[in-house]
Amino acid sequence: MTFFSEFFSGLDGFSYCLEMLFACLIFFIFLKKRSYFWLRLALCLVLLFSCAKWVYPIFPLENLWVTDLWYGAIFLLMILFSIFCCDLSPEDAVYCASLGYLVQHLASSLFILCVFKGSAPQWNGPLYYLVFASVYAAVLFTIAWLIPEHGQFGVSRLTAAVTAVLAILITLVLSTYVKTSAPLFGDAVSSPEYTQLLKGSQIYAASICLVILLLQVIQMRDLRAQKKLDQSETLWKQRQLQYEQSKENIDLINRKVHDLKHQIAALAQAENVGEHRKAFAAEVQNMIEVYDSDANTGNEALDTLLMEKGLYCHLHGIDWTCVADGKLLGQIDVVDLFTMMGNALDNAVEGVEKCSPEQFKSISVRIWRKDLFTVIQVENSYAGDIQFENGLPKSSKGDDANHGFGIRSIRSIAEKYGGTVTVKAEDQLFTLTILLPAE
Repeated sequence: MTFFSEFFSGLDGFSYCLEMLFACLIFFIFLKKRSYFWLRLALCLVLLFSCAKWVYPIFPLENLWVTDLWYGAIFLLMILFSIFCCDLSPEDAVYCASLGYLVQHLASSLFILCVFKGSAPQWNGPLYYLVFASVYAAVLFTIAWLIPEHGQFGVSRLTAAVTAVLAILITLVLSTYVKTSAPLFGDAVSSPEYTQLLKGSQIYAASICLVILLLQVIQMRDLRAQKKLDQSETLWKQRQLQYEQSKENIDLINRKVHDLKHQIAALAQAENVGEHRKAFAAEVQNMIEVYDSDANTGNEALDTLLMEKGLYCHLHGIDWTCVADGKLLGQIDVVDLFTMMGNALDNAVEGVEKCSPEQFKSISVRIWRKDLFTVIQVENSYAGDIQFENGLPKSSKGDDANHGFGIRSIRSIAEKYGGTVTVKAEDQLFTLTILLPAE
């Protein structure tokens, strides 16, 4: 017993280490973790214990700047711990440690406000645990889960650096300024003036920490919205270029096939042509018919896309059915229509191509008017299970951060024209339905 009591004595700095580690752990929960995460976390805990046991006592606590150096060293350790425990970039690790710093200081400032009455606060007891647990839990359920996305923060170097500087300025510089001001008030902690200064600084620090944490949520939300907008704009430009190229290619194919079809027909009807050559000409003519399946829906952009996808299906053994009134889509911008229908058909082709050779492969496109709405429906067979999230299928590519924009783009364009998108998957048939107000 004597050995253990002596071994665990002199751990005044360990409470701060734990506060910082648990503050970072709030964000670790929502990040992509490395293998053996809990073992790694335990090793971090052992290292912090060792620092508090054998390193912290070396620091001359009477020198506040040296004490702040200790706090800075723990901050650097939290950056390393973030990389060690979670699969983060250096920028995300700095950002995570900065957020943890802000949360810890928010709880610390609130605790000081609760207990400071002209004497140094005691960093133990029920109130200490209650305040820190309450603050950490509040941040966990209201802020921490909103900042990461797909297990990453994805911040830039500038964002990470600015957040770190703000955290250090608030927690270290402000704290040091207040502490070094104590001699100016005579009997330091018992001075009413110093008490007022300390409480004012803690209110200010807690408020700023909370404001910065809330701003991170707003900033990350805006950055992700801008990222999605940029991705949608890029996709729109790609579709515009694809439409122009597809239209040019389809027009060229139509002209060549039209001329070739008549030439073959003339050859087959020519005199002195043997039966073998006639049969060959008929076979070639049948092959040409595949390329002469020009769609005539009344909408040039839709015709181009349907002919391109229909030709692909014919060549790859996919049953293709199309009954579409393209004139109903005249109010939609050409590139918007090409993007929306292109994504829908690309998804359908991708789903069909995952079917086994024995499974019937089919794609069906229908566009019709029902009451006051134009209905666009794309159906395709599929294999396996489709997982849904927020009413839309999750990406099958295993990378939701960089894939799955097709469905979101379809929904975005439909909503732009006052429409809605619904999806259904049952009996190995996937159905995408777009409902748009009719003109």
